Amino acid sequence: MPRAGISGFGVVSALGGNAEESAARLFADAPPKLPLPPRRFETELELPVFEVDPPALPGEGTLGMPLRFLLLALREALANARLAPEELAARRVGVAVGTTVACQLDDIACHDRMRHGDMSDLSPLDRYIAGMPAEYLRRELRLDGPAITVSNACSSGSDAAVIALDWLRSGRCDIALACGCDSVSKVAYNGFHALRVSSPAPCRPFDRDRSGLNLGDGAGVLILETPRSAAARGVRQFYEIGGAGKTADAFHITQPEGSGAELERAVRQALDGADLAPGGIEFVNAHGTGTPANDRVEGAALARIFGAALRFHSTKALTGHTLGAAGAMEAVFTLLMLREKRAAASRRCENPDPELPMPPLRAPLPIRGEAALSTSLAFGGSNTALAIRKLRGDVPATPPATLFIGGFRLLPPEAPDREAVVALCRKYKLRRPDRLTQLALAAVEEIAETAGDGGTALVTVSAYGPANTTIAVLDDILDYPEEEILPTGFSHSVVNAAASCLSTAHGIHGPTFAVVGFEDPFFEAAELAAAMISAGRCRRALIVAVEEKNPYSEAEKPRLAAPPLRDEGACALLVTAEPAEERLGRLELDGKSTENGPRLLACGVPAGWAESVAASAPGDRITLRRLAPPRRKF
Repeated sequence: MPRAGISGFGVVSALGGNAEESAARLFADAPPKLPLPPRRFETELELPVFEVDPPALPGEGTLGMPLRFLLLALREALANARLAPEELAARRVGVAVGTTVACQLDDIACHDRMRHGDMSDLSPLDRYIAGMPAEYLRRELRLDGPAITVSNACSSGSDAAVIALDWLRSGRCDIALACGCDSVSKVAYNGFHALRVSSPAPCRPFDRDRSGLNLGDGAGVLILETPRSAAARGVRQFYEIGGAGKTADAFHITQPEGSGAELERAVRQALDGADLAPGGIEFVNAHGTGTPANDRVEGAALARIFGAALRFHSTKALTGHTLGAAGAMEAVFTLLMLREKRAAASRRCENPDPELPMPPLRAPLPIRGEAALSTSLAFGGSNTALAIRKLRGDVPATPPATLFIGGFRLLPPEAPDREAVVALCRKYKLRRPDRLTQLALAAVEEIAETAGDGGTALVTVSAYGPANTTIAVLDDILDYPEEEILPTGFSHSVVNAAASCLSTAHGIHGPTFAVVGFEDPFFEAAELAAAMISAGRCRRALIVAVEEKNPYSEAEKPRLAAPPLRDEGACALLVTAEPAEERLGRLELDGKSTENGPRLLACGVPAGWAESVAASAPGDRITLRRLAPPRRKF
C-alpha cells in the first residue's frame, strides 16, 4: 500500500500560533499559558478555558471560529509542504476534517429568535451550511476529490487522519489534507459542566487529584502524500502515518468501557500497520483529558501493551481539550517531538495516580526520533491510535475491492411508529432515544444480522445530525440557570450519539464514523466504505443515512430550488467485499459524473436509486453517482 508520508503540518492552539512556537513551548520550563475564564460568552460558572485570539483573516465575518483556526493551520501546512493553494486543483486531493462545534448550529441568539417565530435573520444558518469544514475547503480550493467532515466527538481529529490514510492506501488520491478544528462554545462549556467532568482549576492529566478537563481552541493539519507524489515535486519527507487503529467499545454513550480492551485493539492495529512491535514505540502522546475514568482506562490499557518500557504523557495541560481538533493537533505535537528527538513531560502531574500501573513522564526525555504513538478516546466509545514513524519505501496502491450489496432497507414514510420504537427500546435496553436514533435503529434492524463483529465498519450520515436534541440543549441554556442544566441532553446532542447506540445495540466493534454535510455526504460515506474495505480495515461496512424533521431543515426548505423529497427518514446499506454475502447486486461508485436528480434526504441518496437497489438481484450492477450540491433560490 502507498505510504502516507507527511509533507507538511500546521497547528494553532494556546501553546502557540504555529508549529515552531509550539515546538519551543513544548519543552519550556513552565507552561506558557494558564486557562482563564471564557471571554466570548457570559457565564456564571468559574471554569477556566484555553481560548486563542486568532489573527484577522479576509472575510472572517462570514466564518465561524473553528473554520478560522482551520484556515490558519492549513496556511502553515501548505507553506510547509511547498504547495500553493492554487496548485491543489490540478492534483488528486482529498479533504478530511474532524470537528464537533463546527458541525452543530449552536448559535444561541439565532435559536432564540427562531423559537419565537422571527425568521428575519438566518445568516447563522447560512454560515453553518456553507461552513461545513470539508465541503468549504473543497469549494474554496476548487478540488474534485473526496471531502468528509467527521464528527466522532473527541477522536474526530485523529479519525480524519485514519480516513486520509485509507484514501491514500486505496489509491483514491495522491494528497490528503487531514485536519481537526474546534473552539470553545457555550454549549460545550455548559454541557461538560453538566456531566461534571470540567475542572475549576488548570487540568492535571494522570494526577492523583485530577478533577476534570479544561476546554480549548485550536486546529491541526497534516498534509499526507504518497512518497512518489512528494518526490515528483522535489519535496523530501521524513515521517509517515505508518498505521492507524480504529475500534468501538459498543458499550456506553459517554463512559469508556472499563477494561480498555477495544483501545488496546486499536493500538495493536496501528502498530501492525506500521510494522512496529511495542518496543519500537519511543513514547505515547496519550489522550489524557484529566477526567478520572478516561485516564484510568487509558493508562491501564497502555501498560498492558508496552509493559515496563511504557513512556507516556498528555499535552492537554498546555492546550486544554480541543475536542474535534485534539487528535490532529496532538499528531502534530507528536511529530514535532520526533523531529526534536525529545519527548515532552506531562505537565501538572505532581502526584501521579497510584492506581495507574506506571506514572507519566515527569521531565523531557531524549529519544532517537524513530516512532511514536498518539491515542484518542471519545464519547460513544470511539478509540483511535495513530503510529507515526520514520518513512519507509513506497509500495503500489491496493487495487480497489469489488463491492457487493449485502442488504438494503429504506424506511417507509412515518416509520417507525410508537409501537415499533417501544419494541426497539425493550430489545436493546435503551431509555428514551431521540428521533434520529429511533430512525437509524429501525432502518438497520432488518439487515444487521451479519454486522456484529470487529470486521464490520459503521458509518452514519446526516446533514443536520441530532438537531432537535441540540435545540433542547439550547432551550435549557436560555431557560434555566447553568447549574441546573441536565447532562442527558448534551451527551445525546453529540453527532455520533446515534452511531454509538447502533454499535452498542448490534455489537459493532469495528471502525465507526459519523459523517455530516450538505452536498452529498452519503456518496462520500460509500467511498469511505470502499476505501476502508480496499485498505483491509474492515470486511464490510454498514452505511446509515438518517434525517429527522427539525426547525432548521424547515427554515431551509423554502430557500431550496429542489427540497429533499422527505423531511425525515432513514436507509441502511450494507456493503461487502465477500461475494458469498451478495444479496442485492454489485455496487459501483462513480465520482466523476454528477447526478442532477432530486435527493431523497438532505444528506443525499438519489431519489430513484433506493428503489433500484431494493429491486436488484445478485449479479445486477448498481451505480451510485455523487449528487450535485443543492441550489438555493436566492
